[in-house]
Amino acid sequence: MVTLKLARRLGFSLIAWSFSSIVIGAILFLIAIPVLQGIGLQALLWGLIDVIIAVFGVFRAKEQTAIKAARFLRINVYLDIVYQVVGVLLIVFLWQDAFLLGNGIGIIIQGAFLFVLDLYFYRRFVTLTAT
Repeated sequence: MVTLKLARRLGFSLIAWSFSSIVIGAILFLIAIPVLQGIGLQALLWGLIDVIIAVFGVFRAKEQTAIKAARFLRINVYLDIVYQVVGVLLIVFLWQDAFLLGNGIGIIIQGAFLFVLDLYFYRRFVTLTAT
């Protein structure tokens, strides 16, 4: 029962972030400043993808064990680091293009949030597996 509640909390946290990303991303994308448009595009894309993943996860939460959730989140933590590295690479090598610079910043923002979220819930699920 604790695992189900925690899995749903994770899912609803990701849904809240997703909708926030979509709204803020749409606003930024409409501003005629290329850096902000790049950040906005990434917020929109990540928000759409994350909401699909989160809704699917909430409905499948009953099938999750703490061990499976922890394993899945551990993989995600590493992927979140990769996302941020990709964002840094975009900034370092393509900073001359303001739109691509914004995309790099947007990827870092999304990856950083997901890193914190995934790491927090990973630790919570690991605690459940230890008991």
